[in-house]
Amino acid sequence: MSAHRNPYGLAVQEALRAVTLTLVPILLISIVAWSFAGSRNGQLGDAVHGGAWIWLAAHKVLLHLSLPPGDIAGTLWFTPLGFLIFPLVVLRGACKRMMKESSNYRGGLTLLSTSYGAFLGIVALLSATHAARPNPLSAFFAGLILTLIAALTLQAPQLAKAQGELSRVVKSSLLNVAGLLAASLLLFLVSTLMNFGQLLNLYAVLRAGFIGTLLITAVMLLAVPNAVAMTMAYVSGAGFAVGSGSLFSPFSVHSAEIPALPILAGLPAGTGTFTHLLPVLLIFWSIFTGYRSVEAELSVKYRLRDGALHGALSLLLLILINVLAGGSLLGGRLSAVGASYWRIALFGGPILILGGALGALLVGLLHRSHRA
Repeated sequence: MSAHRNPYGLAVQEALRAVTLTLVPILLISIVAWSFAGSRNGQLGDAVHGGAWIWLAAHKVLLHLSLPPGDIAGTLWFTPLGFLIFPLVVLRGACKRMMKESSNYRGGLTLLSTSYGAFLGIVALLSATHAARPNPLSAFFAGLILTLIAALTLQAPQLAKAQGELSRVVKSSLLNVAGLLAASLLLFLVSTLMNFGQLLNLYAVLRAGFIGTLLITAVMLLAVPNAVAMTMAYVSGAGFAVGSGSLFSPFSVHSAEIPALPILAGLPAGTGTFTHLLPVLLIFWSIFTGYRSVEAELSVKYRLRDGALHGALSLLLLILINVLAGGSLLGGRLSAVGASYWRIALFGGPILILGGALGALLVGLLHRSHRA
């Protein structure tokens, strides 16, 4: 279809469509669950509010909670990253239709992202109660950022074909993070399999019944990307926390009282030679991807610039992934779940930036020896 439709009307329409396709199914499931539980276990409004909170939490919106007994203050900003797949798929479809039908894609995309964020903010305001108060500003930015991420996924083929210094740096940074993600996934799976007995014990402790076990397993699977992101922070040397006062890093382990969640079965119990070597392996990987980030024809100054930029961009991506993966889980002891951003900068920053710069220098050395 040729691009001819008014971009602004189309943007609002697509934002409403995205809200309908993501919010309505959750509301229906929440209402059906309420009806099976029996009308005496709360009111229909509670089911609607609960569905809205689940929808907002699935977009990683900050919720302020007053937990019984005694209205204990808490926050919820931890979302299994698997939940983000659903709004991202819907928003990607909206962006795709905008690209095909809009006469001004960029202007329409701006309005689409702000409109979707505004609708999240409105739902946050309307669903607020004494027990849970979603943050409207957090909702707006969540909708804005998720829409832009969905739009960027449509540009991936163009990025892969792009040429030039900047595109080379971006692609090498993505390769760096992708390799780190793959290695972290492998490490997480191996660790979980090695502690499979502990995983079964945690299921036994929960005593959730057949349906409860299925639900817990589904949530754990949706949280696997969170675990992989935290493993990335572990490999970088920064480590991660599972509750206040805890730290799991290649160099030290301080485990406080850990919740009985099966996904945590593979948590490291200590450190050793292998864990100490993980950041070293990351250095070699960063050198390799830094090597791919520059062109041999450039001067040493510009090769170092591109190599360091490759490392800095990789660090930024690592931090952003961990921002999405961590957060507060109901407050209290679980107010800190995930990686510390300053620790990622402190431990991962030198590894990624120096590795990228060394890889850039290696290009010149190998090119010089090849010419000789």
